Amino acid sequence: MKSYVLLGFVPLSAVAFCVVPHVSRTNMILSSRRQKDSLIALHMGKGLNSFRNKQAELKRKMEIAKQQKEIDGEEVPVIDDVTEKTSLTDIEIKEQNDRLRFQELLKRSASNVLNDYSSDGYLSKDQEEEEIEAARAGVDRLFEGDPAPVDCFEEIVNIKSENAIGRTGKERLVPWLRKNPDRQRDYLIVLTDPRPKSDELRETINSLVSTLPSDILSRMIVINADSPSENRRWLKKSGFDEKIDVYSDEKLEWMRAYTALGEKRWSMTMFVIAEERIQKLARAVDQYAAPKVFRNAVKVLNDSRRSRKLTSHVHTHHASKSNGGLTQGAADIRPKLRARKVTFNVVPNLHRRK
Repeated sequence: MKSYVLLGFVPLSAVAFCVVPHVSRTNMILSSRRQKDSLIALHMGKGLNSFRNKQAELKRKMEIAKQQKEIDGEEVPVIDDVTEKTSLTDIEIKEQNDRLRFQELLKRSASNVLNDYSSDGYLSKDQEEEEIEAARAGVDRLFEGDPAPVDCFEEIVNIKSENAIGRTGKERLVPWLRKNPDRQRDYLIVLTDPRPKSDELRETINSLVSTLPSDILSRMIVINADSPSENRRWLKKSGFDEKIDVYSDEKLEWMRAYTALGEKRWSMTMFVIAEERIQKLARAVDQYAAPKVFRNAVKVLNDSRRSRKLTSHVHTHHASKSNGGLTQGAADIRPKLRARKVTFNVVPNLHRRK
């Protein structure tokens, strides 16, 4: 029970005026607390609903990815760690799904690219047509069978010493300039890219080192536009510093001599040089097809060499037949042939006498 003390004569309206504000202020405090509680509950409800929505969205996307993988005939890894997945935000989930879609797109693109090459070819259909059109149009570029420039090798820079390799380095790299006669008929593969810090070139080197046999890698060098220090840093970081030889051509002099800069855009180019000529050449090399391109180019080169050797042997054989059937070393065999011929003629004569 509330009691009030009135001093003197106070009208009833005044008493009401004094009491009502006190009661309404209390009600306002209680009402404010109720509003806060309801707001907290409301926010908690929203947070719970948001959490449930994210979980449902994640589940839906996982089901879509699983169905897509099943259509493509690939196994889908099952993720049991639901807590870890549900802790991702919508942005993180979207980025993760975008990466998965991008990887799947790359796989399909690589498959489509490889389908453009024959089983033993090193040029795609588009590359073959482009080379033919360039030759017809008289484009100022090097083609297969052209003499291979050699002086430009002196200007490429050894990334370890940061000096041009000079004449000594040129004679060590270029097969037909080597002092050892047994190695003069060897071949050299050059992969070049004029774009600085080319991600495409680096990914290609990664795939080549991991897939090509050692007998091809040992005959291969890379010439790019990066500085020696940049090349050393990337090779060390990638663990390739002892697996492949890289040279710097920052001024693009070697690439200009070999017409490897392209008429429309810069890209990777592969050269196989041997016997003073460009034996095999592939422009705009695709990073996904690079291992197949390199293997097939070497295979075609070796096959053509064996074919020429066989043809040369056949020509020598025919020439010997036209010269009385005598082959090399006939001077040593001729007396034996004559002896056999005399013996053959004596027997019938003795038979006739009897």
